[in-house]
Amino acid sequence: EEEAFLVSLYKFMKERRTPIERIPHLGFKQINLWKIYKAVEKLGDYELVTGRRLWKNVYDELGGSRGSTSAATCTRRHYER
Repeated sequence: EEEAFLVSLYKFMKERRTPIERIPHLGFKQINLWKIYKAVEKLGDYELVTGRRLWKNVYDELGGSRGSTSAATCTRRHYER
């Protein structure tokens, strides 16, 4: 399931002419694209997470540092890209 998701994601991004050339990082840690997708799915979807301001929860789910003040914003921006 994870592999199929990643293949589909890379294909989609390439087709819209914004290929994933490198995996983004949060802090010094590479984002697991499958994990961030599943974390957002678990909380509802992008609209719900954004509307209810749950991006910090997504960041925490990814194992981010508790002291980061811009964690929610950075997480949302990476997901949107």
